[in-house]
Amino acid sequence: MGVPVGSTPAGNYCGIYWQYGRSHPIPAQAMGCTPSDETAGYAFGNGVDDVGTFNMSGTYKLAKLKLTKQYVPGTGDPRENLGHAVELRLMCCDLFAALPSHAAELQSWGCPPGNAGFYGTWHVRTRNYNGDAEMVLWLPPVPVVVGHTITQTLTTTTQTMMVDSNGDGVADGTQMMQTSAMTTTSQVQWGLQLQNPFGPKTLPVSQSSQSAFALGA
Repeated sequence: MGVPVGSTPAGNYCGIYWQYGRSHPIPAQAMGCTPSDETAGYAFGNGVDDVGTFNMSGTYKLAKLKLTKQYVPGTGDPRENLGHAVELRLMCCDLFAALPSHAAELQSWGCPPGNAGFYGTWHVRTRNYNGDAEMVLWLPPVPVVVGHTITQTLTTTTQTMMVDSNGDGVADGTQMMQTSAMTTTSQVQWGLQLQNPFGPKTLPVSQSSQSAFALGA
């Protein structure tokens, strides 16, 4: 996968990792970047998963990401969190192309088909445990305005008024009067936009979802 010159993989990620024969969620991983040149730089951040809270630091170069994930002792699962470090070796790619056998599993965790993200491996070496397995990270899709639905409603009101039909100053008849008003309502239509780790980051649109105005007739 090509990487635009001058871009960084900074963003708020989520993901999953595999261990003990099943997948585990990474609900939040915020990563910032400081470029050292147009294709490489330093990465840093923090996050949380089912082991505990962690801080991280590392480097990126082109589509590759190398991170050290350091768990904070006393957070999360006391059986799993040893305050240990995890080494991550990741590559930006089409996640569904990299893991076709896990397509349904990726979708069940909220990763849309065709989404680009980071795929690779994690590595743990402690006195009591050695482990290596696969993992993925992706930027969640964001809601964006894709169009508007315009609805027009015509409201007619009929009134009966007394009138002086012969000019003698006495109301001796009735007359029907109608007034009409056209109301136009605009309803925003929303869609989801995929995020590329090395592409421009799209922020959710902040906009009133409905507006209305009246036209007298």
